Amino acid sequence: MLSRLLYIFGGGHVSLSVARAANAAGFTIGVIDDRKAFANGERFPMASEVYTSFPEAFQRLRPNASTYLLTVTRGHKDDMRVLAWAVRTEARYIGMIGSKRKVLSIYQALEREGYSSAEFERVHAPVGLDIGALTPEEIAISIVAELIAVHRNAQDLPHKSIKLQSREENRPRMPEATVKDIT
Repeated sequence: MLSRLLYIFGGGHVSLSVARAANAAGFTIGVIDDRKAFANGERFPMASEVYTSFPEAFQRLRPNASTYLLTVTRGHKDDMRVLAWAVRTEARYIGMIGSKRKVLSIYQALEREGYSSAEFERVHAPVGLDIGALTPEEIAISIVAELIAVHRNAQDLPHKSIKLQSREENRPRMPEATVKDIT
């Protein structure tokens, strides 16, 4: 069996909870954060790889069909940078934490930079199964449950993901007139 490798971009409290839960579920963990205080072996003892530079990670990582990428950085700018790289990899799973508004704004910004809406179709964002999670630990469980569901090819689960509509679908439509309206 191929090893399931989860790279977590961001080293904050949600990332730490995800790393613990995913490791317990059998994932090999890699952590990437540009802050050495957040990306280190002491904070993430379960991590087999730790990077303190996003550009270095982008250059060195080679995601494939057994690679899962999770973006939980501290800001929109880093999330967008990671997502721009991730969607053009062969990773099995790409997930990004955030509100629906944040997700749409990142998708739209990347679309303005030349990315197609089709490139976001495999992104799970907002990430996790919809279980009403609120705490970092609960959010981690919802994310890891989604990772397991993807790994096991589970279908029809309550994902929170939204999809970017094509420009054609976003156009306002004129209401269709009925016979009653014109008589």
